Amino acid sequence: METLKHISEQFKIEHAILNIQVLASGHINDTYLVTCRDNSHYVLQKINSQVFTNLNEIILNKVVVSNHLKNIFDNSELNYQVAGFIKSKSDDYFIEAYNGCWTLMEYIPNSKTIARAENAKQVFEAGKLFGNFIISTSSLEINSVSETLPKFHSVPFRFFQFEEALKKAKASRKTKAQELISFVLELQMEMFQLSELKENNSFPIRITHNDAKLSNILFDTDDNGLAVIDLDTVMPGIVHFDFGDSIRSICSNTVEDSDDYENTTLNLKYYEAYCKGFASETSNLLTLEEILYLPLGVKTLIYIMGLRFLTDYLNNDVYYKTGHSDHNLVRAKNQMTLLKSVIHNFDEIKSLTYSSFNLNNIS
Repeated sequence: METLKHISEQFKIEHAILNIQVLASGHINDTYLVTCRDNSHYVLQKINSQVFTNLNEIILNKVVVSNHLKNIFDNSELNYQVAGFIKSKSDDYFIEAYNGCWTLMEYIPNSKTIARAENAKQVFEAGKLFGNFIISTSSLEINSVSETLPKFHSVPFRFFQFEEALKKAKASRKTKAQELISFVLELQMEMFQLSELKENNSFPIRITHNDAKLSNILFDTDDNGLAVIDLDTVMPGIVHFDFGDSIRSICSNTVEDSDDYENTTLNLKYYEAYCKGFASETSNLLTLEEILYLPLGVKTLIYIMGLRFLTDYLNNDVYYKTGHSDHNLVRAKNQMTLLKSVIHNFDEIKSLTYSSFNLNNIS
């Protein structure tokens, strides 16, 4: 408590600190709620320097994007909010102390996070809010944001990592994963397509969130979308990254750790709700080419995540935290089972997507 208090006091806050407690959100950074004597609140965060090695660029991205969004929301009738950054007493947006890099942000009151969607309204609001993020950042100069995690959503890069892991993997692990390995190889050519289109400049490069999951949204008490949070991975990308990852993480009928493969399917009701929310914000911005390939973005992002879990399993679990020896194998199977559901329902997925954007007679 005293250490955290001392860190917090290095920032420009007016009142004495009364209490600091852990915020139950986030799996990478350490996050705390700071309460002052005037009942004002702030969010203190220690950024994980092992995951994020280029801290200056990451923090600058976060500040640039949050300031841009704050300016838009403060000068519009939108109810959306953004957590602005508090400067340190040395006029920086972060401090380095106690073997860490720390930032202090505004706290958004009367808000909540939701780990898993409970109804279609929440999913619609998520689609709308992430769609608004794309449209709001479209007026921000792309060069003002750095690419902090190169090749993060690149299938060729992830496939190369998989091939290297496969060469060195234990025979026992390869045997257990053989069915998944065959499925990965079977889809290789199709899954390279989105990366090839990006490299051929088929899509505009936009500022994307790159971790567009439900828990990175704040809702108000009536389940209306309030704010996009956790901007650590914000960087230039294509819209399919955010759209695909949202569908992957929000619209599955099981969590990614589940071994209930029979029920690991895409929730089409949620998919439609997300599409409608997303389209309500982005339909006048996205190009026809972008919209046509949104369904492929769903396939691709699920494939990438399954491939990353499988690669880590073949590498003896060196990246993701695991609870048992087959944890990454279960995760990989879960994602590839979800991908099979998407493939099975792909015609309906395309139909729901295109109708949400009012594209008629396209299949």
